[in-house]
Amino acid sequence: MRTIILLAVMLGSTLIAVGEEVAVPLDSTGKIFVITTELENKLGLFPDYAGFLEARMYRGSDGTYVLEVLEQTDSSIVRKRIPQTQHQVDELRKQVSIAISQRSPQSMFDQSGRGGLIVNSAILSAGFYGWSVPVATKADGSGAAATYFFVTALGVLIPYFASENANVTRATAMMDFYGGSRGIAHGVALYYATDPRIDSERAPYGWATLVSIGERLALNQWAAKTNMTEGKAAVIGVCGDFGLGLSAALAAGHDLWNGEHQSEAGTLVLGGSLAGMIAGTQLADHGHYTRGDAYVLRGVGILGAAIPAAIADATDQNGKTAADLAIAGSVLGLGVGDYLLRNRDFTNAQGLTVLFVEFGVATLATAAVIAGEPNDSAPFSMAAAFGGAAGFALGYANASRSARTIRHSEKFDFQINPLPLMTELPESEDAAVNHRAHMAVHISYTF
Repeated sequence: MRTIILLAVMLGSTLIAVGEEVAVPLDSTGKIFVITTELENKLGLFPDYAGFLEARMYRGSDGTYVLEVLEQTDSSIVRKRIPQTQHQVDELRKQVSIAISQRSPQSMFDQSGRGGLIVNSAILSAGFYGWSVPVATKADGSGAAATYFFVTALGVLIPYFASENANVTRATAMMDFYGGSRGIAHGVALYYATDPRIDSERAPYGWATLVSIGERLALNQWAAKTNMTEGKAAVIGVCGDFGLGLSAALAAGHDLWNGEHQSEAGTLVLGGSLAGMIAGTQLADHGHYTRGDAYVLRGVGILGAAIPAAIADATDQNGKTAADLAIAGSVLGLGVGDYLLRNRDFTNAQGLTVLFVEFGVATLATAAVIAGEPNDSAPFSMAAAFGGAAGFALGYANASRSARTIRHSEKFDFQINPLPLMTELPESEDAAVNHRAHMAVHISYTF
C-alpha cells in the first residue's frame, strides 16, 4: 500500500514537472514573444487562420516546443497547440525576423513612451526653450518671434525623427521630461553656484536652457540603458523634487539667496536635488514600486514637510527652524510612505485619487479658515496641513481596499523532481534546460 501511495505521489509530481512551460521568443533576436492581430495584419505569417487573434511559443521542461494560436470562430475562441521540432522553431523565427525587418521594423522596439516623449518635448519647447533662447541671445522684434517658432519646431521634430526606430519606454519619456523641467531650476542654481560677478538678467535663461537639454539627454539615456521601470522613474522624480524644493526652502530660511551667499544657495540646491535622486534610486531598488505608489509617496512626503512647518508657524518660530523641521518631517514622511506601500501596489488612478483627495480636503479646510478672516498665517498653514492629513487618510483608506496586495515569496525554497530518477530524458540544445530537467532536488535560500 505504501508503495502504491509513493508511486502515485511521484506520478503526480512527474505530471506537474512535465506540465511546466516557459514562453520563448518567436523571432531570432529574442524580442517578440507574442504576435497580436495588429502585428499579424502587417506580417501576414498565419494566412490559414481567418480569425487570428494571437500566437505564442512555449518550451516544455523536457525541451519540446509548442506553437499556440488563438483563433476567433463564429461562436467561440479556439486555442490550437501545434508541436514544433527544433528545425521548425528555427525556421519560424527566421520567417518572423525577415517579415518584421521588411514590413514592420518598428515592432522590434518598445515605443510605449514615444507619444509622451514628443508631447513633453513640445511642451518644454513651446513653454520655455522658445522664449528663453531669444532672451539669452538678446534677440528682439521679428528675430525673437522667428527664433521662438524655429526652436519650438525643432523641439517636436528632433525627438520625432530620433525616436522613429528606437526603444522609447514610458520610463524613458518620464525621465526625459523630468530632466528637462527640473533642469531649468538646476540651470538657474548652477548659474548662482558659479558666483557670477556681474548680475545679468539674461544669463540665467541661457544656463537654464543648456542644463535642461543636457539633463534630458543624460536621464533619457540612464533610463534606457538600465531598463528603468515606470515605478522607479516616478520614485526618483518624487525624491528629486523633495530634494530640490526643500533645499531651496532651506536656503531661503537661512537667508542664503541674498547678496554674497547666493553661491552657497545654488550649491545647496544642486546638492539637495542630487541627494534626493540618489535616495529615490535606492528606495526604488529596495522595494516594488508602481507609478501609482509614487503618487501616494509624494502625498505622504508633502504631509511630512507641511505638518511640522505649520506647527513652527503656529508657535512663531523663525524661518530657519521651520525649514529644518520641514526637511526632517519630509524624510520621516517618505519613510512612513515606504512602510505603507511595502505590501501594496496602487494603480495610477488609485495613486492620483489619494493625492488629489489630500489636496481637495486641504483646500476645503483652508477655504473654511479664509471665511473667518484670521489676522496671521498660522490658521491657514494649520488648516492646510491637518486638512491634507485627513484627506490623505480618507483617500488611502478607500484606495487601499482595491489595491493589489503583494505576497512576498518565502526565503526558503525546497523542490523535488522525481522525473530524472525514473526515466531517461531527451537532451536539449539549451544547456540551461538540460540542467533544470536533470535536477532531482532543488534547495535555495534568499538572503
